[in-house]
Amino acid sequence: MEHPVYVEKQWMKLLWIILPVSTVLLLAVQMIYLGPGMTGIKLALPLVSLLLLALLGALTISVDASYLRWHFGLIGFPSWKIALSDIAYAEATTTSMMEGYGIRFTSKGMLYNATGNTAILVVLRNGKALRLGTQDPQRLLSYITPRLNAR
Repeated sequence: MEHPVYVEKQWMKLLWIILPVSTVLLLAVQMIYLGPGMTGIKLALPLVSLLLLALLGALTISVDASYLRWHFGLIGFPSWKIALSDIAYAEATTTSMMEGYGIRFTSKGMLYNATGNTAILVVLRNGKALRLGTQDPQRLLSYITPRLNAR
């Protein structure tokens, strides 16, 4: 992987709040109703929460000389990349509250979003489109657009 010229990490804040709080509440309910036994169930819940945070806790977007890359989570999986040479154009756009966060199939193509409602629309030379949520679409575009024109 080449050295990135642009990197943006967005934390999926809602997930970082909901998962720990719900895990603690569910563990408390288990302790009250199930007692100190059933340790396996009590251990599984925090482990599943940690796994979800590791896989989906953040969205990282990067641009290097050849690729636009993005991945969810803290371990870099799942991840995707598109050769800049495969991109026809990119532009700033928005997402709706109804489209939500995470990895979504929408009528406008795939959406990868962690927070907010601003994004970039990436249209490939083959006609497919996707949107990447970003806190600063103009800054991200300022790194992508010149690399498209140089090809």
